[in-house]
Amino acid sequence: MLKIKKFVFNPFSENTFLISDELNNVIIIDPGCYYPQEEEEINTFINSNDLKPIAILHTHSHLDHMFGTAYLATKYNIDIYIHQEDEITYSSFSRVCAMYGIPVKSQEVFPVKYFNLQDGYLLGDHHFIIKHVPGHAPGHVVFFNKENNFVINGDCLFQGSIGRTDLPGGNHEQLISSVKSELFTLPEDTVVYCGHGPETTIGAEKQTNPFF
Repeated sequence: MLKIKKFVFNPFSENTFLISDELNNVIIIDPGCYYPQEEEEINTFINSNDLKPIAILHTHSHLDHMFGTAYLATKYNIDIYIHQEDEITYSSFSRVCAMYGIPVKSQEVFPVKYFNLQDGYLLGDHHFIIKHVPGHAPGHVVFFNKENNFVINGDCLFQGSIGRTDLPGGNHEQLISSVKSELFTLPEDTVVYCGHGPETTIGAEKQTNPFF
């Protein structure tokens, strides 16, 4: 049984997820920790639960989802995984921080590794299907675990809303289409963990989300 821990970090109220298995191996998804107290919070949780970080996974690399990526990758000596089409966003991190007037604490870490969508990702014995869901960002992916019936969905779908499409690389029609084809085909009771805000389910969004 996988365990999911959610943190809400940085001025954008971004959701960072730690997913751990029975052997205490843990993956860090979209580490948005920015302030020192947020870094301390995630480290304290890792240490107090004897977790062993093995990788950082990005649903996408907008700045609010990767403020803590370089810090944690360096601290725990772990690899960073992104979709190949997300590298342009990932490599723009420092420049976008400057555009927002946000001091850069840690530069991007290179090289990164690319997801193999055909193979998915394994955390111990637990398999994640990786789906490419562009529209909010060109290389946006989601992580679906059928066994535990949840999807880490980043900024594609929110409770009653969808991700922004007015940022570089965004495309409204593409997002609507990819959510319908890649997310709305999941079981309706699938729990959706969003990049901002509360959890929802696929069924609830199919029935009530005003964008669909």
